[in-house]
Amino acid sequence: MPNEPLAGLSILVVEDVTSIRSLVVKLLNRLGCKDVLEAADGETAWHHLCKRQLDAVLLDYELQSDDGVSIAWRIRGETDLFNKDVPIILLTAHDEMRIVDAAQKAGVDDYLVKPVMPDRLGQRILDAIRARGDLTAGLRNTEVSWKS
Repeated sequence: MPNEPLAGLSILVVEDVTSIRSLVVKLLNRLGCKDVLEAADGETAWHHLCKRQLDAVLLDYELQSDDGVSIAWRIRGETDLFNKDVPIILLTAHDEMRIVDAAQKAGVDDYLVKPVMPDRLGQRILDAIRARGDLTAGLRNTEVSWKS
């Protein structure tokens, strides 16, 4: 089982709280993802989404200037966006059914309630990529193992 199950992936983290964003980036780095882009708002996230191909997006539900569900709707609705089908995982402090329903309707692939556990984060990313059919052969049967 690989120690770095997310190696070679490009992931965008959209989170307005700097300390939480930094923590998620560190977790991704420890799981092998060295190509992590960061955004504190929807505008910066959109800039990254339009600029380069991504393997996954981790999207906070509550942003100061926007909300994750609105950004997900925009991603899925933009027919010319090459990241239109990128796996999206919503990060939220809430597990209310209305939020989960809204996220699913917007095309979000999965969600995680904060605080995020490293092994769960890694596995959800891999599962979302598998479900979208974008996983490379080298990662096909990978499970996440977190060793501190």
